[in-house]
Amino acid sequence: MIAVMTRAEGGSHRVLWGMALAVIVLAAFFGGMLVERLRLDAKRDEVIQRYNRVLQEHREQQMRSEKSAAR
Repeated sequence: MIAVMTRAEGGSHRVLWGMALAVIVLAAFFGGMLVERLRLDAKRDEVIQRYNRVLQEHREQQMRSEKSAAR
């Protein structure tokens, strides 16, 4: 009777450890996905800011050339 109870307790500990390991692996996976997403968002924002800056410079240059052509 005692041997049966110890086996059941050992099996439940194994299941508990397996579930804890699965939770840790999933948390690490989603944490990695979050970090990668944040990194890519920062890179995308940098590209968009650079594009906007170049576009603004182009528009300013175009307005200057139009003003000088009108004179």
